[in-house]
Amino acid sequence: MKQESSISIHGQDYTVVTDDLYMSHMQGVFEPETARILASMAAGTVLDVGANIGLTTLLHSRLADTVHAFEPSPTTFELLRENIARAGVQNVELHNVGLGEQPGSFELTFAPQNRSGAFVSDQTQASTGHTIERIQIATMDQRVDAARIGKVDLIKIDVEGFELHVLRGGRQTLARDRPAVVLEMNHWCLNAFQRTSIPDFIDTLLETFPIVLAVQHDHHKDLRDASDRYTVMHRHINQFWYQTVVCAFEPGQVVRLSEAFPFKSD
Repeated sequence: MKQESSISIHGQDYTVVTDDLYMSHMQGVFEPETARILASMAAGTVLDVGANIGLTTLLHSRLADTVHAFEPSPTTFELLRENIARAGVQNVELHNVGLGEQPGSFELTFAPQNRSGAFVSDQTQASTGHTIERIQIATMDQRVDAARIGKVDLIKIDVEGFELHVLRGGRQTLARDRPAVVLEMNHWCLNAFQRTSIPDFIDTLLETFPIVLAVQHDHHKDLRDASDRYTVMHRHINQFWYQTVVCAFEPGQVVRLSEAFPFKSD
């Protein structure tokens, strides 16, 4: 059953709807650290990949010129649509499709009380009691071209271990526009859902982007530094630190991020 919740997103109050327990864990405030990271990066045209019910989409809508929100679940998409309409924002375009490396029809699995944990279940089947939906996936390059999105400035990706598939489907967009990317690093999702280790995940990002920073609390670490990379991997796997990684092609893209979360050495 749908219920309304009041939520403050980076200092702005909204009323949103959902039908799970997602909002109950926030106690009225959307993830302050995540909000600060995204606020330091959002500008121009933003792709919000894995929009869920729209909290990050609403944040981006205040900071960017245009936001394209991608949510593949048909039922979650209806909640996203309602929340964007309730907020009255005019610079958001919604896409009921997921982004990946290969276009096609896939299964999405999530616990009924946790839509935000939905994952593409092409390699792993969840325990009984989960909801399974049929979704459509396109490549980023296809959607950017079909929707005539133009130059992309920032890509936010939170897709429960499917992040590298999204990037591989956007090779042309990355090469052409050289956008900044903010994405989740989640060793449970990467290992359980996509058979990808944290070292392999980080190596792929380092092969793709000149700048790769891991962010935690009030600081960042540079994953091109071998010592910092080891520290990040160790603390992420054992303590779930450094769940947000920021990638960029130019130093100017991370100036505000670096000021908000200064470099810290151990």
